[in-house]
Amino acid sequence: MSELNRIRQQAAEWVVALQTAGADEHDRLRAECDTWQAKDPRRRQVLEQIQRMWQATEPAQARRRQRRRRLTGLGAALLLVLAGAQLPWAYWGADYRTAAGEIRTLTLPDGSQLVLNSGSAIDLDYSDSRRTVTLVRGELLATVAKAPDRPFQVVTRDLTATALGTQYNVRLEDGFTRVAVQESTVAVTPRHGGDALNLTAGQQADLNRQGVIARADTPRQRPDWADGRLAFSKAPLTEVVERLARHRPGLLTLDHALAAPDAPRFTGVLPANDSDAALALLADTLNLEVRYLTSWYVTVRRRSQ
Repeated sequence: MSELNRIRQQAAEWVVALQTAGADEHDRLRAECDTWQAKDPRRRQVLEQIQRMWQATEPAQARRRQRRRRLTGLGAALLLVLAGAQLPWAYWGADYRTAAGEIRTLTLPDGSQLVLNSGSAIDLDYSDSRRTVTLVRGELLATVAKAPDRPFQVVTRDLTATALGTQYNVRLEDGFTRVAVQESTVAVTPRHGGDALNLTAGQQADLNRQGVIARADTPRQRPDWADGRLAFSKAPLTEVVERLARHRPGLLTLDHALAAPDAPRFTGVLPANDSDAALALLADTLNLEVRYLTSWYVTVRRRSQ
């Protein structure tokens, strides 16, 4: 999780706490929240943004209603904040896009196939001389039809990944792009002219606009999400929840106690296109509780004894 997304999560938790606090604890929570904000100017900015969005979702008289209505308004506010923070206008104007939890397969004019992961968006530029896919947001898996005179390229803000006939996936992260190759070879060129590199099957690399940040080995099989599932082997809950969060709208958070080194780990397969079912299965397997403050703000925590 990026630092800015972590701030958004913490700010949302503070808004919930302050809106639902009783009179006897409100002053204490406000003082603790002020201390939290003082440590980073971004915290105050994000907190104020979420508070304004929450206030805008309900008229004044509705804010005086019972706590459940308050949380419903907060859920709508968080949705708007997340939409503004995570879904740029380029996403809405893209040629093809997927919603949270949606996985979509596209067959291109030349017979190549793209699988778009949850919350992804692409633009297409096909001509007699080239085949270009611009990844605007998210992640894709490309299975490329061979056409030696028409290079196939996936372009992001960081790089161009070129192949003639292969299978590879490309994912946008905060600050870099990851390219992983399942078949054949992909030539990767940084956006600002750093050294190019060739990745072969079983290799991946993270690059920003200047060049390579990291390289590693990667499985040669299709990524699990492309087949509608999320597979884990002794994975920490931070990893499980972070992956599930990509497949649902709003905020999915993990209680801090479950991020400790001695917290339980998860081995199993969860559905990628039904996050509520995935959370129920995770909770049942590890005896956890999934708390829905609203449908847009969900927390995973230890089950109360």
